[in-house]
Amino acid sequence: MLFIDDFSEEAVKLVENPVFSGLTTNPTILKRDRPNLTMLEVVVLLEKIPGTMHFVQGSVKNTEWIQFLAELIETGKITASKFVIKLPWEPSIAAPISKQLKKMGLKTCATAVYSLRQYYTALAAGVDYVAVYFDRMKRSGIDPVKWIQEMLKIGANTNSSPKILAASIKELQSAYELITIGVDSLTIPLKLAKEFIKGDFPMNDLEIFENEFRM
Repeated sequence: MLFIDDFSEEAVKLVENPVFSGLTTNPTILKRDRPNLTMLEVVVLLEKIPGTMHFVQGSVKNTEWIQFLAELIETGKITASKFVIKLPWEPSIAAPISKQLKKMGLKTCATAVYSLRQYYTALAAGVDYVAVYFDRMKRSGIDPVKWIQEMLKIGANTNSSPKILAASIKELQSAYELITIGVDSLTIPLKLAKEFIKGDFPMNDLEIFENEFRM
């Protein structure tokens, strides 16, 4: 599945293309793209935007938003199955929150996962997605391909392993590399998303076929 890591108006328009499954956000993206909206207002807005599912990040230290989110679901203002709630993965506090959210019908994502310990505790807690930061891992001196492959190996030994969501992707080549090692889902910045849906026609096939088409 392919997601756009952006919430600008341009991203909202682009996600109408069925190549993309939805939008992913975090507090930094919202501060940049929707500075006047709260997390709960963003969820209500995303409900109206095309996509199979959208990712929104919650706080693990201030949990008052959970009750308000439950009220939005109970009153029919949002559809629980359309959202994945990202939680910065500090297992001691994030795991109980994930369990609570899943009881509400929401999917959850352990985000900012850099280690096998984090991955394994997320798996044990029953999250649906694990978000790994590809480029940030590289800049921290971690080999992201090696660690992601190890995570995939661990997940292959269980019946209910979380899907890997690769984030912090800065180049198309990194996206291709992640696809080839078996990563299920990618979230890419708007610039790469626009590149990703361009066709590859080294022999100018598109122009030739279109010029020769007769109705």
